[in-house]
Amino acid sequence: MDHRLTSNRAMPNRLRRVLLGATLAAAAQLALPASMAEAQDWPRLTFRVTMTVSPSEPLGQGVQHFIDRLAAETGGRVTAEFFPSGQLGQDLEVFEQLSDGTVHMHASGFGINANYNSFYAPWLFTSFAHVQRVLDSEMAQGWNAALTAERGVSVLMAYPRAPRHITSNGRPVRTPADLAGLRIRVPQIPILFNTFAELGADAVAMGFGEVYSSLQAGLIQAQENPLPTIAGFSIQEVQEYISLTGHVLAPEYIYVNTDWWDGLPDGLRVLMTDLLKEGQGVAAEATARVEAEVIASITAAGGTEIVESDVAAFRAAARPILDRIGPEQLGAETYRVIVDLAD
Repeated sequence: MDHRLTSNRAMPNRLRRVLLGATLAAAAQLALPASMAEAQDWPRLTFRVTMTVSPSEPLGQGVQHFIDRLAAETGGRVTAEFFPSGQLGQDLEVFEQLSDGTVHMHASGFGINANYNSFYAPWLFTSFAHVQRVLDSEMAQGWNAALTAERGVSVLMAYPRAPRHITSNGRPVRTPADLAGLRIRVPQIPILFNTFAELGADAVAMGFGEVYSSLQAGLIQAQENPLPTIAGFSIQEVQEYISLTGHVLAPEYIYVNTDWWDGLPDGLRVLMTDLLKEGQGVAAEATARVEAEVIASITAAGGTEIVESDVAAFRAAARPILDRIGPEQLGAETYRVIVDLAD
C-alpha cells in the first residue's frame, strides 16, 4: 500500500457546512414550554425503546437524551426500558415486535419498506433540510398511513445521520471519472447500486461482514459508508483514501407502535414529541462532532488521505441517470416530489 500523509485540517469546509446545516435545522425545533412539567398530572408508565446500534453513537445519544429528559420532566413517572445494540434483535426482528406491541419505540436508519429507502438515491438530496421537507410532505404522510394500515407502525420523525463517503485503494474518487472500473462494494438498494453501476463503477454486492477482508485481500478496491462506520470497523486500515463524496444523506427514523402512541394522553404525546425533537438536536450536534473527531484521528494516524471530492460534478453526472431510472425504481410520484422539494 502506498501510504499517504493526510491533511491537517480537522474538518473540510464542505462537510462542516453540511453538518452545521443539519445541526441548525434540528436545533431550531427545540422549544419546550417551561411550565409543561408542572402543568400535568402525569400517568405512571413504562415503555420499551430499542435500537440496533451502540448508545454511544449519535443516534444513541439523541435517544438517551430523550429518555433522561422524559423521566426528569415527569418526575420519574414516565420511564423507558432502553435496549440498544440489538439486545432484542436486529431491525427485521424488532419491526415484528413493534407491530405486535412488545416494543413501543424503535430508532433505526433501516427503511422499513422501499418508500423509506428512497433517501439512498445518491447525490439527489442536498441537505437534511431537504430530507425533512420530503418527510413532511403529503406523499410521506401517505406512506405513514399505509405503514400504519399494513403493520401498525408509524414514523414519528427523522434524525440526521452522517453522510456516506467512498474509501478506496489505487486512486481517490475526486470526480465521476474516477469511478470508471472501480471495483466497489455497494449495498443492494437498487437506486444506489444501479446509479453507481451506471456511473461506470464495477459495483459488487457483498455482505458488510465480508468487506474488510475483501479489501485486505484485494478482491474489491473500494466501499462506501458513513465516517463513524468506517472508523468503527477500522476500514481505513486497509484503504489509502477516504473521498468525501457525501452521496447519501439517508436519515435515522423514530418508529412507534401506532396504537400505543395514539393511546397516550394528549399532553404526554406533546411532551414526548418535543423531547424527541430535543434529542434530534443532540444527535445532529453529536454527528458533527464525531465526524470531526474521526477525520482528526485518521489525519493524525497517517496512512490514509482525506480527499475533498467535487460533489457538484457528481451531482451533475448522476442527475441524468436518476432522471431516467428514478421514476421506475422509486416511483414516479416519489421522484417528482423529491426533485420539487430540493433547495
